[in-house]
Amino acid sequence: MNYQSVRKKYTLYTRCAGIFAIVLILCVPLVASEFTMQTGSLLVIIVGLALTIYLINKWYLTTVEKLLHVDLDLPSWKQYIEMNKEGKRAVLRLVAATSEVSLAYMTGDFETAIRKAEEILNRDGLQPQFRNVLQSYWIRSVVLSQPELSREELDAMIGELTITDPTMAEKTQKMSVALYDLTIAHESNDETLTNDYKSPQLEIIYYKALNAAIKGDTERATELLSQLVGEDERLYVVRMGKDVLNTDNKK
Repeated sequence: MNYQSVRKKYTLYTRCAGIFAIVLILCVPLVASEFTMQTGSLLVIIVGLALTIYLINKWYLTTVEKLLHVDLDLPSWKQYIEMNKEGKRAVLRLVAATSEVSLAYMTGDFETAIRKAEEILNRDGLQPQFRNVLQSYWIRSVVLSQPELSREELDAMIGELTITDPTMAEKTQKMSVALYDLTIAHESNDETLTNDYKSPQLEIIYYKALNAAIKGDTERATELLSQLVGEDERLYVVRMGKDVLNTDNKK
């Protein structure tokens, strides 16, 4: 199942619920002659419709979250972006735009992630939750795309972030420094991070492997990188992990 099929089912379910409710409402006068009974019946139908729509929405959101973040289905990510970036609601368009940044980051297109993040961050009245996520992707993309970046420049960038969620701010700071240490300074970094979603989990595995390699523990590094072998090569950390494994195997 992909996002497009989930979206079609969602549309079908909501329309069927609406049509069924209309049919029931039209039947009320035929089965209830008293005004009180008609009013009560209408209220029951409306409450039933509201509950049904709530359950459908809950199913939709849970399924989409699993597709995008647990299964990490990249075709579904692209479908989600395409089908929502021209949505009627401004919040849907913003979510789609933010998802574009996420996808660019995950696939290693850091220049696009930086450019699109900056475009959105420059909008007036951007909600804090979107600003927080975009700043986190922005600074990590900067670190991974600018090998000449100095630690002083990174510290200055971190100091200019305006992430309002304290937990996210701390994680972003720690992750940015860890990326700098491992990919630019080539120094070990034992920062421990966790995440429930698959993409960050794969990132953590890759950077733990880099850390182990820097420390000279090649066996541990190989063990960690082997966990990435069966994953989608369109993901940046998977490609990089396989390149490191292939290089080590040729030695």
